[in-house]
Amino acid sequence: MVAGNPGPQELAPQHHIARYCRGRDLDEYGRVRDSAFLLRDGEEYVPTNWLEHFDPADRDIQISGVRQTLLDKGFRVARTGHFGVLNVGDAVDRCRQRLNLAIRFVKLDEPHDPSHTGIYGLAADKARAAQVLAQAVSPAEVYLAG
Repeated sequence: MVAGNPGPQELAPQHHIARYCRGRDLDEYGRVRDSAFLLRDGEEYVPTNWLEHFDPADRDIQISGVRQTLLDKGFRVARTGHFGVLNVGDAVDRCRQRLNLAIRFVKLDEPHDPSHTGIYGLAADKARAAQVLAQAVSPAEVYLAG
């Protein structure tokens, strides 16, 4: 570690992240499926975006900020896509209590996307962790992406 560099910074428990969900990542009732949070082979983390980076409390501004950031990066935001929102502390607690799994939400400090974060610590039980995270997304916290 370089002197003066504190290393990766974890998000505070009261903060929130948004995960882009493809149309097929939602069930017929608009609930997020496990597939939205499934860690892919060879990846260290599930990519997300930190909402409070855009505004401390206004969800509309936060979702608009994530949408624009993804578009600016060249990410294709489909009209059937949605954002599923998680509370960091709730997700961490659920994974610890239900799976004895210590997950972390880490800011990745990308210059072109300062809201980019990752959910780390899922590899030990990725299928069940994806299920727990998907269940932690309230239907009231699913927003149209396109």
